[in-house]
Parts: sequence; structure tokens; C-alpha cells
Amino acid sequence: MYLKATILTILGWFIGMVLDANIDFGDPMGFLSLRILFPILAMGLCILHELRRGSSR
Repeated sequence: MYLKATILTILGWFIGMVLDANIDFGDPMGFLSLRILFPILAMGLCILHELRRGSSR
């Protein structure tokens, strides 16, 4: 579980970083904070998956 959550969080951060660098919406700050959003979503989904899987055992 920990390895999967770590890998998915790092992968989410990397995808968010690439998208932040390549998508230009004219925002004065220059990025959409996807490098923050995607890892949080990945970790949250891993936690919810384990909670759901653990309660059904």
C-alpha cells in the first residue's frame, strides 16, 4: 500500500509539473497549481481505496 501510494503521488506531482509548465492560460502567476492538486488527489484516492477495502474484509 505504501509503495503504491508513494509512486502514484510522485507520478501525480510529475504530471502536474509537466502540465503546469506547458499549459498557458495567461494567469499572472503562470501556473494552475496542478503540481499541488494531482499529488493530493492521488494520495486521497489511495487512502479512500484502502479504507473501503479494509471495511469490506
